[in-house]
Amino acid sequence: MIRVVQIEFWRFLRSIIRYPLELIGGVMGAAVGFALFFIGVRYLAGSALFGERLEAMVISLLAWTLAFSLLSTSASTISEEALTGLMEQLALTRPGLLGLVLVRAALSILYIGLLNIPVFLSILATSGARLDLQPLALLPLATLAFSALGLGLMLGGLALVYKRVGQLLGVLQYVLLGLFLVRFEALTLPWNALGSLLPLVPSASALRIMLGQGQDPGWELLLLAGVNALAYLALGIGLFQRAIRRARQQGSLGTY
Repeated sequence: MIRVVQIEFWRFLRSIIRYPLELIGGVMGAAVGFALFFIGVRYLAGSALFGERLEAMVISLLAWTLAFSLLSTSASTISEEALTGLMEQLALTRPGLLGLVLVRAALSILYIGLLNIPVFLSILATSGARLDLQPLALLPLATLAFSALGLGLMLGGLALVYKRVGQLLGVLQYVLLGLFLVRFEALTLPWNALGSLLPLVPSASALRIMLGQGQDPGWELLLLAGVNALAYLALGIGLFQRAIRRARQQGSLGTY
């Protein structure tokens, strides 16, 4: 397994070096897009449009960008491997297709985290938000990553069976954006209870309380975010393994 991690790490670095324009274009596109959004809103409606909700809006957008980047990586990677005809060979390797996907997902967490730093700085510079950065925020960020990985495995399983899931990803990004923009932690029953069952929502709520309000979210919310993330990760792994079995039964694992 260590050898697999080393190989995937060097493959990861070579892909970055080989396609630098895609890397630069993705970072600049996201940073400029968010910058123009906040500059346009402040120009048209004034700086008081969001008011006290500005920090919550900024954190929601940052969490949405990070989560959607992570979950879309698994599905897009599987689609690319199926298109190039390498899926069957990867499934025959010693760690198996699930092991390779998990290794690549772990590397993508580091990669996407680094790429989102310029986007993060761009949003802070153009929005005027002031966030209370603290080390404890790494906990909800970790649960956010695990929950996004679980959703990514579900999409990866769909990509194994149906091959093309690009349109589904396009719809899902707006659904997730709507979930992140709703402050479930400020709602009453039964809506706040519904938020605890939805993917990624408890982690986003903890981030808004910690970074936006500078308050302690409480171990109950952090524990809920952890349980939510592990539940969706386990569900994603189970559905991905079931999708592998179905693709093998259909004889479509190595075809696009």
